[in-house]
Amino acid sequence: MAEAQGHGAAMEFGPCKETLDTELLHVLASGDEARMADLLSRDEGRGHGHSQVAISVDGTTGASSLLGVTTNGNTALHLAATRGHAALAALICARAPALAATRNRFLDTPLHCAAKSGHLEVAACLLSKMRAGGSAAAAALRATNCLGATALYEAVRSGHAGMVGLLMAEAPELACVCVANDGGVSPLYLAATIGSVHIVRALLRPLPDGTPSPASAAGPDGRTALHSKATTSKEIAQEILGWKPEGPTLLTKVDSSGRTPLHFAVLHSERFDVVQLFLNAEPSLALVCDNQGSFPLHVAAVMGSVRIVAELIQKCPNNYCDLVDDRGRNFLHCAIEHNQESIVRYICRDDRFGILLNAMDSEGNTPLHLAAEYGHPRMVSLLLETMSVDVAITNRDGLTAADLAYRHLQPGLHYFLNPRAVVKNCFYWTRSPVTLEGDHTRTGIPSTMEDDLKDIGGGMTSTGTIASVLIATVTFAAAFTVPGGYVADDRPNSGTAVMAMRFAFRAFVVSDTMAFLCSIVGTCLLVVGGAWEVQPSHRRFYQWSAWALVPAGAQFMVAAFAFGLHVVLGAANRWLVVFVYALCLASVLLCFPGIWAPFYVGKAIWRRAGWRGLTNLHRRPSSLEELFWCFVTSFLAKNLLRTFLPVLASVTFVVAIVLNFAMPNY
Repeated sequence: MAEAQGHGAAMEFGPCKETLDTELLHVLASGDEARMADLLSRDEGRGHGHSQVAISVDGTTGASSLLGVTTNGNTALHLAATRGHAALAALICARAPALAATRNRFLDTPLHCAAKSGHLEVAACLLSKMRAGGSAAAAALRATNCLGATALYEAVRSGHAGMVGLLMAEAPELACVCVANDGGVSPLYLAATIGSVHIVRALLRPLPDGTPSPASAAGPDGRTALHSKATTSKEIAQEILGWKPEGPTLLTKVDSSGRTPLHFAVLHSERFDVVQLFLNAEPSLALVCDNQGSFPLHVAAVMGSVRIVAELIQKCPNNYCDLVDDRGRNFLHCAIEHNQESIVRYICRDDRFGILLNAMDSEGNTPLHLAAEYGHPRMVSLLLETMSVDVAITNRDGLTAADLAYRHLQPGLHYFLNPRAVVKNCFYWTRSPVTLEGDHTRTGIPSTMEDDLKDIGGGMTSTGTIASVLIATVTFAAAFTVPGGYVADDRPNSGTAVMAMRFAFRAFVVSDTMAFLCSIVGTCLLVVGGAWEVQPSHRRFYQWSAWALVPAGAQFMVAAFAFGLHVVLGAANRWLVVFVYALCLASVLLCFPGIWAPFYVGKAIWRRAGWRGLTNLHRRPSSLEELFWCFVTSFLAKNLLRTFLPVLASVTFVVAIVLNFAMPNY
């Protein structure tokens, strides 16, 4: 910044530090050419002619109204250029031509102001005066402001394609000036970054004598215009590649991190056609890695683009399996590390990629090891569904994938949708092998972890207790403020519910009762299970049971709300009743993910262990108690219990709707 300011001070032509006349400011704001001519003629009448103005601009004092500045250092010509008053700018340049080279406080020349505002006629006038103004004015044409930007760069930044074309016709040398303050960004790189095809085309247009454009494609950190995010536009990429002779050579240039334009096209592009364009122009780009050893195939896997992965594999069909990064990981390892399900699914369903499924990285980890280590349930289930995946492979530390799943799951209470808990259960239900080194059932809870587990368990217990108490309070109140009211005292069966014989009322009573009981029992279990003095195995049982009852209570409460509204609305609002049931059913299905979330694991368990895996009966139980606990903790039992209530609610809702139409008084 200081260097730019020093450079600007050396080129400063600046007028005397007078304040612009108020009347002149009004004229410049309005663009009144007649009043400007009148002001200038009055200056001449007072003896301040053109020659004296020129002398004043070169450093001596004078009284001409054109020599004043605003608080920002703008001269009259700066203001005319900013507002686009071409006629006023021509009058000012004719009377004081040296003003075309002056700077304001931000080191902007009038040409900078015109370029920012996109006023072509003003810029053309200024360019002609600066070209005819000698070496000092010509130097001002190439001047940079406090941001290090030339007038051309400012025109590109502001998105004025016409101004860029004019400056390229009059001063094409500006296209090779990079802005040091922005990390060495050239106008072409900036135009590509903002995605303007017209500006890129104007910058790359050949000069009038037929010579190629002298534009620079440089960007920060060794990148070129093809590295910019503009590769999301095929038109811009085609324009740059068509720039001869420089354009085609940009495809093979790498930045400071070793990445080619193809790396950036895969990383930032959502358009498949740009990647195809680069690969068709230079197929060998698919085999160029960056400083971390990542090939474009790795980047495509990380971004989760199946189409780009397939296109890159087509360009290197014989050696894509050998493309590994510095950690020895292929693109399947990278896809699993970044949880890209679409890539893993694509690989698992294509027999061509069988060699990738059990490939090891530099630490001996297979894709299944990484899926278990990072705790990605869908990755684990997809790999276990593929029977060619070997679950018994050990890594450099002698651990199987199941070992890693057990190791990364902290002891204690776990929410059943905890991804690491799902991964651990998936390996447990399929009975994947566990080594002695990875068997954590032999070790207790480390003393350093006990405090953390107390905090976690206490937080879960308090949250569950609050929820269960709220459900119990609401359902208790609803039981004694029944919908429809009570029979009056002067009638038979006084004090009973008016709608007691209706189906919807009976369903309301059952649902409200079950919600109240589930929440009360869950509250008691949470209170007992929250005591750290209770035996750990009993405490986990109490808490697990409570966490099964509280969601059930919430589901029953939603059902009671639907049935209660049905009773209140009655047969006169049939379609409104249907609307209420639909919304309540949607809330039951969508707000309780335990109903549907774990089902993707079932296919992997079935393929790996069959019905024994689903029922958790891998061996003959020694007693009825063992049989009971094996089945209760099985995948099948847990998911049947979680889906039973939503299915029951759905069926009851449908029955209520049918009765509402077929038998309104039932």
